[in-house]
Order: sequence, then structure tokens, then C-alpha cells
Amino acid sequence: MAEEKVAGAAEETATEAAVAKKPAAKKTAAKKPAAKKAATKKAEPAAEKKAPAKKRAAKAAAAGTLTVKLVRSLSGRKKDQIATACSLGLHRVGHVTVQPDNAATRGKIAKIAHLVEVTNA
Repeated sequence: MAEEKVAGAAEETATEAAVAKKPAAKKTAAKKPAAKKAATKKAEPAAEKKAPAKKRAAKAAAAGTLTVKLVRSLSGRKKDQIATACSLGLHRVGHVTVQPDNAATRGKIAKIAHLVEVTNA
């Protein structure tokens, strides 16, 4: 009897193994569409060729920028000067930001010129 149970268990294990093999065959069929996806990924590098144009635009924009550094404290300053420094992204002594070189930025810098150091970026 015990031998029959062991033999029966062996048959069940063999059956389970056969069942387990069938889904594996389905997985290989699923890999074929994945190969198609890989083919579509090869088309994506053409989109990457557009990236250098964006980099060129960024470099051109960088030419018209200013680097602003807060070198004096905002303690004891008027509220409008503190607000101007914060609008430039300067919150503590030593903070550095890059701002576009335009009339609005130049006006803000003029208002707090005694607190900041400006260099062309």
C-alpha cells in the first residue's frame, strides 16, 4: 500500500511537471511580440537625434544669463529688498542662482546691488 502511494505521488509529480512545461511553451510564444517591441525601440534613436538641437538652444540661452550670488545678509533690510532677493532665488548668504539677462532681472539686481555679486554666465 505504501508503495502504491509513493508510485501515485510519483505519477502526480510527473503530471505536474508536464503541466508546468505547457505554460513554458506559451511563454516562448509570448517572446515573439517582445522581439517586435525591440524592433520598435530601434526606431527611438531617431528621436534622440533631436536632443542635440535642444542642447544647442540651451547653450544659446545660457549666453544671455547672469550668475547672481548673495554676499551680504538680508537681516535688517527693508521688506522690499528681502522680497527682491527671494524672487531671485537668494535666501541665504552664499546662495548662487542663474537668471536670464533681461530688463526685469537687471532691475531686481539694481535694487539690491549692494547685497549681491553679479557675473556673466
